Amino acid sequence: MSDLHLEACVIGCLLHSGLTPDAMDVLNSVESSAFTNSFYSRLYSEIKRQATHRKMIDALLVAESMGNEPGIFADVMETVKVVPSAANLKGYAKRLNEKAMISGFARLMETHYDKITGAINHDLAVEQIQAFTRELMNINRLDDEVQPVRIDSLLDGVVNTIEKRISGDDETNTVKTGIWELDDITGGLNDTDLIILAARPGMGKTELALKIAEAVAQRTVTLGTEKVKRGVLFFSMEMQGEQIVERQLANASNISVSAIRKASKLSDDDWGRISNGIGQLANLDISVVDATNLSINQIRAIATRHKSRYPGLSLIMADYLGLIKKPSAERNDLAIGEITRGLKTMAMELHTPVVCLSQLSRDVEKRPNKRPVNADLRDSGSIEQDADGIWFIYRDGAYNPDSPAAHLAEIIIGKNRHGPQGGVIYQEFRNGHFFDTDQAVAAQLAREKPAYGGKHSGRDF
Repeated sequence: MSDLHLEACVIGCLLHSGLTPDAMDVLNSVESSAFTNSFYSRLYSEIKRQATHRKMIDALLVAESMGNEPGIFADVMETVKVVPSAANLKGYAKRLNEKAMISGFARLMETHYDKITGAINHDLAVEQIQAFTRELMNINRLDDEVQPVRIDSLLDGVVNTIEKRISGDDETNTVKTGIWELDDITGGLNDTDLIILAARPGMGKTELALKIAEAVAQRTVTLGTEKVKRGVLFFSMEMQGEQIVERQLANASNISVSAIRKASKLSDDDWGRISNGIGQLANLDISVVDATNLSINQIRAIATRHKSRYPGLSLIMADYLGLIKKPSAERNDLAIGEITRGLKTMAMELHTPVVCLSQLSRDVEKRPNKRPVNADLRDSGSIEQDADGIWFIYRDGAYNPDSPAAHLAEIIIGKNRHGPQGGVIYQEFRNGHFFDTDQAVAAQLAREKPAYGGKHSGRDF
């Protein structure tokens, strides 16, 4: 394989496969200087720029951005066709790096040989050898070594994001939860975020997750030159897929799950709401994986394949942390840490935020004020370290049925890497579902009676 053909194969694979995890590895380890052909070097730089700023690689957009020189668009598109196998991208990139290393070493030898052998004294010869050694270290590096990115190459993307936020057109940069007050505090979900959604049993973790999933799937994202529906991948390790869909339908229909399970008692109005709910959900891109005891590596593999098939995937959810198969470790906290790091790595690799549900320690039940804090997370140290956001759900009605705030749910921001900590967003909790409510009125009701004492109602929502 000639050098020119090898360079064309690397470029063609990137344009053909898009921004896959393999493509990210290659972009982080291959420099544009590895390409001896000036056209391929420019083309690679443009691919890298779009991957960094737009979080995508689209052949048409890359071709358009290369300029209006005659034939350049056709040349770019022709490069896509020369690829024998896009699956061998990393193999081609490894060979390209090796060729660049050999060429660089030869040039370095030529440059320093005369300087070393022709040095007029011992000290100058040593200086030349040391200079040669320093430059040699820059050449002799691992093929998969990640290269630092200069700040000036990132500034364009940041400025572009700020401009979109000013104009209100930042849909492609953050994922909205559908709860306006929550999005206002957090700025929405960034494409590499790991969010932990935690609560005691019966508080409505799964319901809130499904509400967010539906809100995400109702929006669109721009991929290349077209808009596609955002997708959601839901890992349910506690309930079967049909149970998840049943809850989703109950939420869309504003009917309790228990009512749907007693179908013979549904009224005509109920059936009308269910029909509307089915229509609302039918065209959403939400996929459910209901396998149990999955390891973090299995979850990452499934999500990676799904993202490859459905590039519009915009949110991954896991229900819940305690049911993900723990890797072998000396202590439980180390095992949990490996899982949360795996979830965070998955978000970064796939450029897709991950929301993972989690149970809280029983210690919450032992104190008067049962509103959760970060320390209530089991093995909280590892979780706090890896999570970009921690959200808690608290319902006073679960402990104090006669409370003025019994019909309300609080979403408490325990950690917010991108904004203020400790905020509280209120939702009305009705028929086991979450609904928007007046924040000022809800806050006043929540203050009227402290969430102390009382007995857990035992209800399962």
